[in-house]
Amino acid sequence: MRKIMWDKLVSEAKKGDKTSIDEIISNLRPLLVSSIRRYYNKPNEYDDLMQDGIICILESIKEFDESKEVHFLGYIKSKLKYLYLNKHKEKIHLSLNEPIGEDDGEIIDLLVSDHKDAIEIIIEDETSTLIKKSLDKLTERQKQVILLFYMENMNMYEIGKELGISYRTVVNLKTTAVNNLKKWIKP
Repeated sequence: MRKIMWDKLVSEAKKGDKTSIDEIISNLRPLLVSSIRRYYNKPNEYDDLMQDGIICILESIKEFDESKEVHFLGYIKSKLKYLYLNKHKEKIHLSLNEPIGEDDGEIIDLLVSDHKDAIEIIIEDETSTLIKKSLDKLTERQKQVILLFYMENMNMYEIGKELGISYRTVVNLKTTAVNNLKKWIKP
């Protein structure tokens, strides 16, 4: 159908001519079907999607501004495309919020927690690498004090006995090591 015929049909339909409205809907059925298949291919929802498309066409007839010199077919094709794409997004959004399992959790909770775990793993890995590199920069004695204090949970008196050094030396080594680590690890 030519642009002139479409313009006439749309103009008549805007005035409320039922025959023109029916003819527009009839001529746009193939476009409706192809839009559904292309942008939201769910055969079990076909009837509802057709009704949504017809409602979109009726609303578009009312909204269409003939003064903008846009072809009605291009306008309606775009409207249908975004109608079905948005329906698809809504369906995805709704399905992510559906309860799963016996504890009433939602799918989105699993995705968020998995995502969080992945990020935490990356951060932990990077932090661990940075700490190892920073520990390698310490003197051998400082490294021993830090490892015994934090990894072996020994107190400073025990560390002094283990290494054969005074309590005060352990305190100084630990303080210097911790300050250096803070300096090297902080960005």
